[in-house]
Amino acid sequence: MEQSSTSQPGAGCELTVEIVTRSGVEYQGRVAGVVFPGADGYMGVHQGHASLLTSMGIGIATLAAPAQTVYVAISGGVAEVHDNTVTLLAEVAELATEIDTSRAQRAAERARKRLEAAYCGPGGEVIVDVERARTALARAINRLHTAEKAGMLG
Repeated sequence: MEQSSTSQPGAGCELTVEIVTRSGVEYQGRVAGVVFPGADGYMGVHQGHASLLTSMGIGIATLAAPAQTVYVAISGGVAEVHDNTVTLLAEVAELATEIDTSRAQRAAERARKRLEAAYCGPGGEVIVDVERARTALARAINRLHTAEKAGMLG
Protein backbone atom coordinates (compact mmCIF):
# COMPACT_ATOMS: atom_id res chain seq x y z
CA MET A 1 0.00 0.00 0.00
CA GLU A 2 1.42 3.36 -1.01
CA GLN A 3 1.55 6.13 1.56
CA SER A 4 0.49 9.59 0.50
CA SER A 5 2.84 12.48 1.12
CA THR A 6 1.75 15.20 3.50
CA SER A 7 2.95 18.68 4.30
CA GLN A 8 2.79 18.19 8.05
CA PRO A 9 5.86 19.17 10.06
CA GLY A 10 8.11 16.17 10.34
CA ALA A 11 6.49 14.39 7.36
CA GLY A 12 8.93 11.83 6.02
CA CYS A 13 10.92 11.94 9.26
CA GLU A 14 10.99 8.48 10.68
CA LEU A 15 13.73 8.80 13.31
CA THR A 16 13.97 10.66 16.57
CA VAL A 17 17.47 12.00 17.19
CA GLU A 18 18.96 13.33 20.39
CA ILE A 19 22.53 14.56 20.72
CA VAL A 20 23.58 14.87 24.35
CA THR A 21 26.78 16.08 26.02
CA ARG A 22 27.70 16.65 29.66
CA SER A 23 26.34 20.17 29.20
CA GLY A 24 22.90 18.91 28.17
CA VAL A 25 20.88 18.33 25.01
CA GLU A 26 22.56 19.91 21.96
CA TYR A 27 19.96 18.77 19.42
CA GLN A 28 16.62 16.99 19.53
CA GLY A 29 14.28 16.42 16.63
CA ARG A 30 12.80 14.20 13.93
CA VAL A 31 14.87 13.35 10.87
CA ALA A 32 14.72 11.12 7.81
CA GLY A 33 18.25 9.80 8.36
CA VAL A 34 21.45 10.20 10.34
CA VAL A 35 25.10 9.67 9.45
CA PHE A 36 27.59 9.81 12.32
CA PRO A 37 31.30 9.10 12.83
CA GLY A 38 31.76 5.62 14.23
CA ALA A 39 35.12 4.67 15.68
CA ASP A 40 35.94 2.70 12.50
CA GLY A 41 34.16 4.83 9.89
CA TYR A 42 30.89 6.59 9.23
CA MET A 43 27.58 4.84 9.93
CA GLY A 44 24.21 5.62 8.37
CA VAL A 45 20.89 5.02 10.09
CA HIS A 46 17.39 5.10 8.60
CA GLN A 47 13.99 3.89 9.75
CA GLY A 48 13.95 0.25 10.79
CA HIS A 49 17.68 0.01 11.52
CA ALA A 50 18.70 -2.83 13.82
CA SER A 51 19.47 -1.97 17.43
CA LEU A 52 23.06 -0.89 17.84
CA LEU A 53 25.46 0.39 20.48
CA THR A 54 28.83 1.63 19.20
CA SER A 55 31.59 4.06 20.01
CA MET A 56 32.02 7.27 18.03
CA GLY A 57 35.13 8.95 16.74
CA ILE A 58 35.88 12.49 15.61
CA GLY A 59 33.83 13.61 12.62
CA ILE A 60 30.69 15.25 11.30
CA ALA A 61 27.20 14.01 12.15
CA THR A 62 24.77 14.76 9.32
CA LEU A 63 21.07 14.93 10.17
CA ALA A 64 18.51 14.98 7.34
CA ALA A 65 16.00 17.27 9.09
CA PRO A 66 12.71 18.44 7.49
CA ALA A 67 13.70 21.96 6.45
CA GLN A 68 17.45 21.53 6.05
CA THR A 69 20.43 19.30 6.65
CA VAL A 70 21.97 19.86 10.08
CA TYR A 71 25.71 19.36 10.59
CA VAL A 72 27.22 18.70 14.00
CA ALA A 73 30.91 18.42 14.92
CA ILE A 74 31.27 15.29 17.07
CA SER A 75 34.33 14.37 19.13
CA GLY A 76 34.00 10.91 20.60
CA GLY A 77 31.30 9.26 22.64
CA VAL A 78 28.75 6.49 22.20
CA ALA A 79 25.86 6.06 19.75
CA GLU A 80 22.74 4.02 20.49
CA VAL A 81 20.10 3.05 17.94
CA HIS A 82 16.88 1.43 19.18
CA ASP A 83 13.25 1.52 17.99
CA ASN A 84 13.82 4.30 15.43
CA THR A 85 15.54 6.47 18.02
CA VAL A 86 19.17 7.54 17.64
CA THR A 87 20.94 8.86 20.73
CA LEU A 88 24.43 10.28 20.32
CA LEU A 89 26.08 10.62 23.74
CA ALA A 90 29.01 12.78 22.69
CA GLU A 91 32.08 13.88 24.59
CA VAL A 92 31.85 17.10 22.56
CA ALA A 93 29.13 18.12 20.08
CA GLU A 94 28.77 21.49 18.40
CA LEU A 95 26.17 22.54 15.83
CA ALA A 96 27.81 24.01 12.72
CA THR A 97 25.87 27.24 13.19
CA GLU A 98 27.41 27.68 16.65
CA ILE A 99 31.05 27.05 15.75
CA ASP A 100 33.38 29.98 16.33
CA THR A 101 35.60 29.47 13.28
CA SER A 102 38.28 31.96 14.33
CA ARG A 103 38.60 30.16 17.68
CA ALA A 104 38.82 26.80 15.87
CA GLN A 105 41.53 28.18 13.56
CA ARG A 106 43.53 29.41 16.56
CA ALA A 107 43.16 26.02 18.26
CA ALA A 108 44.40 24.25 15.12
CA GLU A 109 47.41 26.56 14.90
CA ARG A 110 48.27 26.01 18.60
CA ALA A 111 48.06 22.24 18.11
CA ARG A 112 50.26 22.39 14.99
CA LYS A 113 52.87 24.41 16.90
CA ARG A 114 52.82 21.90 19.79
CA LEU A 115 53.34 19.06 17.32
CA GLU A 116 56.24 20.88 15.66
CA ALA A 117 57.82 21.51 19.07
CA ALA A 118 57.34 17.88 20.09
CA TYR A 119 60.41 16.80 18.18
CA CYS A 120 62.60 19.79 18.99
CA GLY A 121 63.88 18.87 22.45
CA PRO A 122 67.63 19.46 23.05
CA GLY A 123 68.43 15.74 23.18
CA GLY A 124 65.78 14.74 20.66
CA GLU A 125 63.39 13.82 23.46
CA VAL A 126 59.67 14.41 23.10
CA ILE A 127 58.69 17.45 25.15
CA VAL A 128 54.97 17.54 24.32
CA ASP A 129 52.14 15.05 24.77
CA VAL A 130 51.99 14.18 21.07
CA GLU A 131 48.74 12.19 21.23
CA ARG A 132 46.97 15.03 23.02
CA ALA A 133 48.23 17.55 20.44
CA ARG A 134 47.12 15.30 17.56
CA THR A 135 43.66 14.92 19.08
CA ALA A 136 43.38 18.69 19.61
CA LEU A 137 44.37 19.26 15.98
CA ALA A 138 41.86 16.67 14.72
CA ARG A 139 39.06 18.25 16.77
CA ALA A 140 39.87 21.77 15.56
CA ILE A 141 40.03 20.66 11.92
CA ASN A 142 36.76 18.76 12.36
CA ARG A 143 35.07 21.91 13.69
CA LEU A 144 36.34 23.88 10.67
CA HIS A 145 35.19 21.19 8.22
CA THR A 146 31.76 21.08 9.88
CA ALA A 147 31.37 24.86 9.59
CA GLU A 148 32.56 24.75 5.98
CA LYS A 149 30.12 21.97 5.07
CA ALA A 150 27.27 24.07 6.46
CA GLY A 151 28.42 27.11 4.48
CA MET A 152 29.55 28.98 7.59
CA LEU A 153 33.15 29.42 6.39
CA GLY A 154 34.06 31.68 3.50
